[in-house]
Amino acid sequence: MHILICEFMDERAVDRLRKVHTVVYEPSPVDDTPGLLSKAAQTDALVVRNRTQVRGPLLEALGRCRVVARLGVGLDNIDVAACEARGLAVIPATGANALSVAEYVIATTMLLLRGAYASTSEVAAGPVPVRPCRRGARWRARHSVWWAAATSGNSPRGWRKRSACTSSPATR
Repeated sequence: MHILICEFMDERAVDRLRKVHTVVYEPSPVDDTPGLLSKAAQTDALVVRNRTQVRGPLLEALGRCRVVARLGVGLDNIDVAACEARGLAVIPATGANALSVAEYVIATTMLLLRGAYASTSEVAAGPVPVRPCRRGARWRARHSVWWAAATSGNSPRGWRKRSACTSSPATR
């Protein structure tokens, strides 16, 4: 299979693909439309991020292509209906960053619950402010973290793995 990757992708992932496929990895063809169109003609799979517009002339040039893979979030740069009409599968990277989102939710929630963000000027001015931890604050912290996990889209599985060290109801 001939794969064209025309925007940034992690080198280790590109190397893994190269072991079993013919890969053309050039993160800048999106800036060279004629070059991109000529490479597209020999492509079985196209990997894009957000800058490559998979529509119009590029879509016409993808004569033998069977799949368009989207790294990142959203499909606004891909004419999905036109791809499907041409028999092209469009594969978004859904859930690929779920663990990173889960880690972000946990860290941000804990930061906000502890009041650390609002204490930046106090910390910069001198000794670290110590606030008494009341029973109500503990309950709020435990249940707010659980609620963030329960409502964070694709992230609950990743959140559960990352939150194993907490005592929230989600980890029991």
